[in-house]
Amino acid sequence: MVKQVILSALSWVVSTSLVIMALLHLGGDFPDIHSYVQPRLGAALLVFLIVSFGLFTVMNRKYLKALLPWAVILPLLWMGTFTWAYGFASLPEKKHLGDYYVLGGLLMALPYVYTALTARRKRFSSLWTVIAGVYTFFMVIIPFIYIGYYVLFGGEMDMFAMMAVRSTHLKEIKDFMRTMGSPAHAVMAAAALAIVIACAVTLSRSLMRKARTFEGNIFRGSGKAFPIGLAVISILFFGGFYRQITHVFPASIIKALNSSGSEFQLLQKLNDNLDKNVKTMTFLAPNPDNGIDEGTHIVIIGESANRDHMKAFTPDYPENTTPWLSEMAKSKDFALGYKAYSNFPNTLFSLSYAMTSANQYSDMSFEDVVSMVDVAKAAGYRTDWISFHNRSSMSSAGVTMIAERCDDSYWEKNYDGYTLEVLKKLPPAKKRIIFINIDGSHYTYIARVPVNLRDKLGISKEDPYHDYDLTIAYDDQVMKDIFEYAKANLNLKSMIYFSDHGENMKHYHTTSPFYYDMVHIPFFVYLSPDYQAAHPELMPALKSHEQQVFTNDLAFDTVTGIWQAKTNFYQSKYDFSSKDYAINMDNATTFERKKKIKDDPVWQGK
Repeated sequence: MVKQVILSALSWVVSTSLVIMALLHLGGDFPDIHSYVQPRLGAALLVFLIVSFGLFTVMNRKYLKALLPWAVILPLLWMGTFTWAYGFASLPEKKHLGDYYVLGGLLMALPYVYTALTARRKRFSSLWTVIAGVYTFFMVIIPFIYIGYYVLFGGEMDMFAMMAVRSTHLKEIKDFMRTMGSPAHAVMAAAALAIVIACAVTLSRSLMRKARTFEGNIFRGSGKAFPIGLAVISILFFGGFYRQITHVFPASIIKALNSSGSEFQLLQKLNDNLDKNVKTMTFLAPNPDNGIDEGTHIVIIGESANRDHMKAFTPDYPENTTPWLSEMAKSKDFALGYKAYSNFPNTLFSLSYAMTSANQYSDMSFEDVVSMVDVAKAAGYRTDWISFHNRSSMSSAGVTMIAERCDDSYWEKNYDGYTLEVLKKLPPAKKRIIFINIDGSHYTYIARVPVNLRDKLGISKEDPYHDYDLTIAYDDQVMKDIFEYAKANLNLKSMIYFSDHGENMKHYHTTSPFYYDMVHIPFFVYLSPDYQAAHPELMPALKSHEQQVFTNDLAFDTVTGIWQAKTNFYQSKYDFSSKDYAINMDNATTFERKKKIKDDPVWQGK
C-alpha cells in the first residue's frame, strides 16, 4: 500500500512538472535547466508532493479518479493564465509564477477535501452547494479579470493599475464608459458575467452530485486513521489555500497597497506631490522664454545596461559591443561618464529619483519634488514619451506616472529599433523634448534582439555573455539610428543617455545579494555644435567631469541644466554640466546612501 501511494504520488508530480517545464521553455524565458532554480518554483514542487501524498494516502483511488474532471478545472485555469502571462506574454514579476503553481496544487486538493467533508451530509445539503458555487465563481472570475485587463490595456493589472482604480471617482468611471464603452460592450460584459455565473453554478452542482452518488468508500480503508487523516489534510490544505490566496492576484496587490512603507506609499506620495509642487516652481535667470533654443532634445533611458560590457566605456572589453559610441566618444561633441552609477539596483526606485528633483545627497523624500517632464512643459517644450516597457508594471510604475504627464505618450510592443517609426509620426514642434525608454538589456536578453540581426552584430558565438552582449550591440545600433535621424530631421540639440541600473551576469539586479556591477551604468551627453556655440560653458564642464563619479539620481539637475530650464528645484552642485559639480569619489553613494562608491572593488588599489 505504501509503495503504491508513493509511486502514484510521484508519477503525478513528475508528469505535471515536466508539462509545466516544457510550456515555460516554449515561452522563451526559461531557456535552460538553471532558469527553473527559483525558490517559488521549488515551493510549488514541494506543495505538489504534499498534496499528492495526502490525497493518495487518505482517499480511495476510484474517488480521486471520479472527481478528477472537476478537480482539474480551476488549477488549469489559474496555472494556465499565469503561465501564459509570465511565460508567453512577457509580463513582469515572473519571479512570482511559482506562487500560482502552489495555489494550483491546493486548488486541485480542495474539491476532494470539501466533498469528503460535506457531500454525504444530508443536513444543509443546499448550503454546501451554494458555498461551493460562490467559491467557484470567485476562483473563475479573477483570472478572467486579469486576462480582460490585459486585452483592454495591453499590460498587467498590478499595483500601479490598482492605484489608478482606487483613485478613480464616479465621474471618471462615467467618462471612461462613454469613451471606451458602448451599448454593445455593456451587453458583452453582462453576457460574460452571466456565463461565469452559469459555469460556477453548473460546476458546483455537478461536483456535489457526483460526490453524493459515488458508490463505495471515499477512504482507502475503514479504519479510524482515515477520518483523522482527512481532518489533518483538511486543516493543511484549507489553511494553505487561505494563506496562498493572499500572496497572489488580486489580494497581493491590495495587501501591498495598504502596507505601511510600501512601494505604493512611495508612489502615492510622489503622485500627490507632483501637482502640488509644480505650482511652486519658478525659473531662475535666464527666463526660459528668452533662453530656450528651438530644436529637439532627446533623453534615452536604458534598461539593465552595464558599462563594463560596453567597449566605449571599457576599452579592453574583448567584444566590440559599441562600434558607434566608441567612434562618437572621440568627438568633441560627446562627453561620457566613465564612472557612472545607478542610485539603486532596481527600476522603480532608481528612475523615480532620476526623473525627479529628489536625490540621495540632499533629500530622499518625495515631499517637495518636481519631475523633468513638469520642468520641460513649464519651459515651453513639447514633451513626448516613447516606451518599450509595459505601461502598467510594478517595476516601472513611477516612470509610468511621470510619462503620463507628457503631452503624448507612446507605449510600443516592439523591438527598440521601432523607435524610428514612432519618431516619424510625432506631430511637428519647434521646441521639443523626447523621452525614449528602451527595452535595452532586459532579461531574457536574446528576446530583445530581432532574429534577423542576431548574427549581424559582430558578437562572437564563443562569448560567454553572448546573449547579453548582443543586446548592448543592438542598442548601440538603435542609438546610432536615432541620432542620425534626429540630426537630419528634428534639429537635434542634445541627446543624453543613461541606464536605470546595471546587471550582474549571475544574479541580475537585486538588493540581496548586492554586487556593485548591478549599479554600473553607461552615461553620455551629446551637444550639437550650434548648441555648444549658444551655451559655450556646457561642453568644457562635461568634458572636465568625465572621470568624476556620476549617479543617475542627479539626472534631473544635469538634464534640466543642459536644457537651460533651471528652476528653484535645480542645484548646480548636482549638475554634471556645471562648473560647480561637487560629487566625487569621497562623497558619492548608491543603494539609498548605504553603499559608498569608493568601496566598489574596481577602485581598490587605484
